[in-house]
Formats: sequence, C-alpha cells, structure tokens
Amino acid sequence: AEIYGKFLAHLRWSFLALESYGLEKQVLEREGDIFYLELTEIQQWIREGKDGELKEKIRQRREQLETNKQRQVPPVVYGNLLPAEKAETDKEEISESQLKGIPASVGCVEGLVKVCRSFGESFSEGEDPILVVPYTDAGWAPLLLRGKAIIAEVGGQLSHGAIIAREYEIPAVMNIANATNILRDGQRVRVDGYRGIVEILE
Repeated sequence: AEIYGKFLAHLRWSFLALESYGLEKQVLEREGDIFYLELTEIQQWIREGKDGELKEKIRQRREQLETNKQRQVPPVVYGNLLPAEKAETDKEEISESQLKGIPASVGCVEGLVKVCRSFGESFSEGEDPILVVPYTDAGWAPLLLRGKAIIAEVGGQLSHGAIIAREYEIPAVMNIANATNILRDGQRVRVDGYRGIVEILE
C-alpha cells in the first residue's frame, strides 16, 4: 500500500508538470485542466502535438461536471444497511462515559481495546480486540479483519475501513476525535454500530 501510494503521488506530479507545460504553451487555460483529459488524449497531445480540440473538450467536461454537481446523489452502501439518521429533534443524550461518532457498520459488541497507531502493529494469536485506529486505508485491511470492532478517529460511512467492516459484519464507529489518546490498551468498551456510540465500561 505504501509503494502504491508513492506511485500515485509521483504520477500526479508528472501530470502537474505536463499541465504547467500546457499552461505555458496556452494549450490549457487554467490549473486543473489536465484532469479533465483522458490518458489517451494526453498521450496523443504529447506524442503528436495535436492540441486543437483539447480546450473545447475541457470546457465541455467542466460544464458537465457542474451540471452533475446539481444532481441528487443516491445513497451508496456496501454490506449491512445502516440505520436511518435521527432527526435533529430526536437526538439522544450522550453521557460522560460515551463517545459519539458516525455509525459505519451495524452491530453491538463488548471487548478490550487495542490502540494501533500504524497498520504494522501486531497482537497475539487468540486476541479478539476492539481496534482503535487514527484512520483507515487499503494498507490497514489485514489488521482490521482481525478485530471484533473498529473505532477510527477519522472517516465516514464510505471510508475504506467502514466498507470493510460492513462487508465482514464487524461493528464500526468512525470520526471519534482523539480516540487513540482517550482510549487505552486493555480498556473494556462497548461499540454500538447502530447508534455510532462507544461506551467506556471501565
């Protein structure tokens, strides 16, 4: 995952360098234009110098993007369905022993906390901890699958960890600020993925 991330960063820098060249030659009009083009179109422009239609294609795609932004986006959920959001007038009270986050995967379990600040951390065979992580991406998947629940400081219902949790029916609560510092290893908690609440039991 780390190598893949570095590759994407270098690829983006390459496209930004091409964009700077295009702006200098007035082939492109503004920053960000390069990302409205398909790879084959960029390759043809570089190899053959054919840039006559690029500005018009970019204008059309920019206009289409603005039109698409006005459309209502349907809900996208993988795995278990999430509960409907409560209305503002129906908000439940949270006690001092509870942490409120975003419900990301349904289910309610109790267990012992394992704080993992990087996906390279490990724990003993036979452990079935509730994992507390700063964030999730593809590199975290092998670790997350070993937990009985997931608590993340950053993320929402469409974050990588949330999707994994729903696919494997692991309760998950995301977006609990400073969770890796508030919670400690061995602490017993209850994770309620229906309500998006983590309750500290001890």
